Amino acid sequence: MVSKIFLSTFLISVFLVSIAYSFYFQIQPMVDAKAYDAIAQNIVAGNGYRESVDVPLADDNAIMRVGPGYEFFLAFVFFLFGHSYVAVWIIQALLHSLTALLTFLTAREIFSNSFLENMEVGGNSRAWLIGVVAAFLVGFSPDLITMQGMLMTETLGIFLTMLSIYLFFNVLNTGRGGGFLWWCQWALVAFVLALATLVRTPSVLLALPMGGYLLWQRQWKIIATMSVVGILVFVPWTVRNYRIYHAFVPTNLAYGIDLAAGNHPGATGELEPYAKNDEYIEKLGPVEGNKRLVQETFNFISTQPLEFLKITARRVSIYFSFARPTGFWFHLSGFSKITALVASSIYAFILFIFGFWGIAVFLKEYFKRNTTTPQRDNNRAL
Repeated sequence: MVSKIFLSTFLISVFLVSIAYSFYFQIQPMVDAKAYDAIAQNIVAGNGYRESVDVPLADDNAIMRVGPGYEFFLAFVFFLFGHSYVAVWIIQALLHSLTALLTFLTAREIFSNSFLENMEVGGNSRAWLIGVVAAFLVGFSPDLITMQGMLMTETLGIFLTMLSIYLFFNVLNTGRGGGFLWWCQWALVAFVLALATLVRTPSVLLALPMGGYLLWQRQWKIIATMSVVGILVFVPWTVRNYRIYHAFVPTNLAYGIDLAAGNHPGATGELEPYAKNDEYIEKLGPVEGNKRLVQETFNFISTQPLEFLKITARRVSIYFSFARPTGFWFHLSGFSKITALVASSIYAFILFIFGFWGIAVFLKEYFKRNTTTPQRDNNRAL
């Protein structure tokens, strides 16, 4: 009872802090957020998925934006509540709180299941503690709190990604099934992961460890079921894009711009504006311009591998640096920006140092147990 009250209080606190941040700063859409806003308004107005009504649909920039999942999410919110940023802030604060809850639930599934039952990190009380700490790191992350106050894809994308991870471990821990409900659970995992991919394309990479585990367990029927469900989710959008662009576009065409912006002579490792992006898109259109940018990126990598490695090393150092990038804190200045920078740096220190320490402890205990105890039936999770 005490644990439930504590968890409820924690989640309410995450929601209140998030919504307070959004209402205090009232961040207006800029750059990508402004584009998402325009696309969502056009969807609601019946103009289709487009950023501008002044250019032909095949030449519109909307397909070059990350999406389309978040834009349709915004359109749904605007359809229900009108063009209201307040409604978006409230819903995104709720999604952020639910992401913290899913983090707790996922940790509980992982650290109290049969796979870890004989490890020192196992046990319900230890799993509860690990879950609370993980949820705290997510719920009160300065960067995530900032992002949920913007019209950006991250809040919805992270929520759906965490939901798919939780559902995956949850169905593993239900034991060997075979009934209708059990198959529906696997289909739901694939459905949610597909939705997450439509919001943030890199989410599809989660299919690799999930599929790898199922391959290891030789669960061919589950793999086939999940594959069919995932493909069906992409079919409507892919067909729509083929009719417009005469090309296979299952999500968007943002990857060419992103690749070229970060990988060219003189690149700094940051995702900065790159003149050739606009040049190729304007001259060749979204599809051919994107192909040219991808081609030039790989030409750069193959002809200047040392320069590419140098840029990559710089990019990795930025990612793991405690000195946080401040590009998305355009709404902050003076003391508030310094406070955000310090808080983000402390958070990054805790996350990376204790995160890698936790991985090391886990691996040490795992290999220790597996070399001193008899092998268990690995199929029992299914």
